[in-house]
Amino acid sequence: MTVIASLSVSLDGFYTGPHPSPDKPMGDGGEVLHSWFAHDVADRHQLTADDILRPEFERTGALVMGMDSYTHAEAAWGPHPPFEMPIFVLTHRARADDVRDGSTFHFSADGLESTIEQARLAAGSKDVALHGGGAIRQGLRAWLLDELQLHLVPVLLGRGRRLFEDVSCHFDIERVVEGPDVTHLRYRRAQA
Repeated sequence: MTVIASLSVSLDGFYTGPHPSPDKPMGDGGEVLHSWFAHDVADRHQLTADDILRPEFERTGALVMGMDSYTHAEAAWGPHPPFEMPIFVLTHRARADDVRDGSTFHFSADGLESTIEQARLAAGSKDVALHGGGAIRQGLRAWLLDELQLHLVPVLLGRGRRLFEDVSCHFDIERVVEGPDVTHLRYRRAQA
């Protein structure tokens, strides 16, 4: 099993604009970070129409995300989230599962490593993905992230939430793909 992550970021390393909220999941001005893929709703069919995102969805058997990601985007996902797999939400207080069409959100107060292990068991032979900047940053800090794909959007946001705060890791470049208004960079964690 591989722990993977994929995230759109600005040239200055922000994954949201300032003030993300349920009304503005990407924060003020952050929606430009998702402008490279064609979608108008959080729909799996639209998201997987892209040759970059489709393989990620196909190889992923479970997700681990932070509570902020869940709180800020759950309304946009509606009754049928695009994931169609088990999702484990990192939280400080466990609560009842949020069961929706095709996806169940399990709330785990067991810490990152234990939650990744729960996701690994649910994923079977597939990979586990970290979803959202907070979970990805935790995975980087704990050296639990094996592969990171960044969708680098040519914009300077200047403020918001940075992905690489207090993070020190070494990755090897695995792939670079140029797209319209985005560069897709895939890295694999360097072996110690």
